[in-house]
Amino acid sequence: MFFKKLDNLFPVLDNIFLCWIIFLLPFCSFGQTTADSYKKLWEVIQNDTVSNEKKLQYLDVYYQKARNENNKLEQYRALEKKSFIIPYADAALLLHQMHPLVQNSTNDSIKGRYLNRSAVFYYNKRDFKNALYYAIESEAFNEEINNQYNLNAVRIDIGNIYYYTRHYAKAVTYFTQAKDYYQSKKDYNHQRGYISSLYSLSRTYWQLKDIDKLAATIKESQRAVGLLKPKDQQLETAYLEYVKGGLAFLQKDYATAQNFFTKALPAIEQNGDFTNKHVIYLYLGKILWEQNQKAEAMAYFTKIDTLFKEKKFLNYELREAYDYLIAYYNETNQPQLQLNATNSLMALNRQFEKEQQSITSILHQDLESKKITSQWQKLVSKYNLWISVLGGVLVLTAGYLFWKRSKKNKDKISENNKSQVIQRTEVNTIENKEVADKDEVEIEKSLETVDAIENTETTSIEVAETESVVENETEITEIKQQAKNTTVLSATDQRLLDGLNSFEQEKGFLGSVNLDDLAKQLNTTRSTLSPFLSQYKNGFSTYINSLRIQQAVTDLKADKELRKKTIKELAVIYGDLHPKTFASLFKVITGETPTLFIENLDKEEE
Repeated sequence: MFFKKLDNLFPVLDNIFLCWIIFLLPFCSFGQTTADSYKKLWEVIQNDTVSNEKKLQYLDVYYQKARNENNKLEQYRALEKKSFIIPYADAALLLHQMHPLVQNSTNDSIKGRYLNRSAVFYYNKRDFKNALYYAIESEAFNEEINNQYNLNAVRIDIGNIYYYTRHYAKAVTYFTQAKDYYQSKKDYNHQRGYISSLYSLSRTYWQLKDIDKLAATIKESQRAVGLLKPKDQQLETAYLEYVKGGLAFLQKDYATAQNFFTKALPAIEQNGDFTNKHVIYLYLGKILWEQNQKAEAMAYFTKIDTLFKEKKFLNYELREAYDYLIAYYNETNQPQLQLNATNSLMALNRQFEKEQQSITSILHQDLESKKITSQWQKLVSKYNLWISVLGGVLVLTAGYLFWKRSKKNKDKISENNKSQVIQRTEVNTIENKEVADKDEVEIEKSLETVDAIENTETTSIEVAETESVVENETEITEIKQQAKNTTVLSATDQRLLDGLNSFEQEKGFLGSVNLDDLAKQLNTTRSTLSPFLSQYKNGFSTYINSLRIQQAVTDLKADKELRKKTIKELAVIYGDLHPKTFASLFKVITGETPTLFIENLDKEEE
């Protein structure tokens, strides 16, 4: 009975304990420095055994102490930590409320941290527009105050956004800049940043299928992870196993890849990283598919479909699961499930298009133009400084010569002065002209960079729900724009593109064809063709179905007799599809049902 009463008393004692902390903090400060009191309280907040509910209570104590002492840095530190614990909506409001504190602070470090925190916060919540806004502001601010730690932290953030939008080459540039900086420092925080940048590089090389660079980065990561504290080492080792699985898969060593993915999965799952958990599911499914265990592979692919239905979004690398789902349902004659998977793929494409449209203009207009402007200003400042120094040297030299010659012959002072003035004028004119020419070249290079950026804009990854998509000219334009995603095609890619052109001209898409059939026609493997189609044609299903519907539209416009056929007959002609699947695809791609489209054609010709 006594122990039961004591158990009931514990919650009360907890609250009393917190009150005592608040009451005793001012008195404790007499026995220790202010820095020590903050440090001890922060150690409690950082303790993994303390629940989030308790941490929030301690953070309130921490914040009140800092506020009473007008310590803006510690105030910010408490609020920033709190933003990681509370729900998204509350955290967004808290970040907004923190803005005046940051603006009124004279501490540049606080401003830099606030911008970085905001960029990461919105990125994690897939609010890419706000994430980019804060990332751009953070990069400019930290560069201005020369805070290299925060500057390179935000470079990783910007690299992640480039990665998400599949601008992999630019992502590599940002990740490499951050890696080189963090590698040059030896303290623990820089070491963590170094490993973070290596992981970002690894997954980017994985997407680029650059086996050599991925292997080298993994080797570098292994050395770095070994220097971490045991608590951090455990999680980072799991992510290292994860990218090792990606490398083994690219090398077609499926047994090793499966082993690495399986070892990495528990820690990644425990970390709450549902995206990378499902990427592992994708690759475990692909491995089973390659081993012709298609039914077993479907268990993994359907988990990805379930995630999309639950979250209403997916990362782009998970999109490939729908190619396998649609192919399997087609092979096993399950038209309703095939239609459902197709509808999910179309919805996913709309999500990608919406996100791309919201951030692509910011990436290329704000971010790139600010970077080019900054580089140009540095060039101008550099050359202006050089001219000033050179001018000063010339003036001193001229003065010395003037003094020396005046001692020898006072009668020639006037003539010598004129000569020196002319000399200085000519030199300055020549140097100014050289600098102007160099500046002009640099500006032209910058403008060419802007043009190159604009010319490499990627097109929408979804078959747009507009009438223009069904026109052949639009199809040709989209293919040309998609081909710009890479500047140099490998021999394999060029061969596959040529093969697809022949396939389209021969209208091979009108028959019943799956990914394996097409791979055989092109004399390649499924594992090679699938990522190729994802990169250049928005995936196998989108590519084939778009060709079918576009051909149907073209034929219906030209052939009045064809318009008399039923939906079932049209579905057989254009891909041997189920009538519901054909009608659904037709409406998604053209914006109209086949029946309404035919009726409108007949009305136009009356």
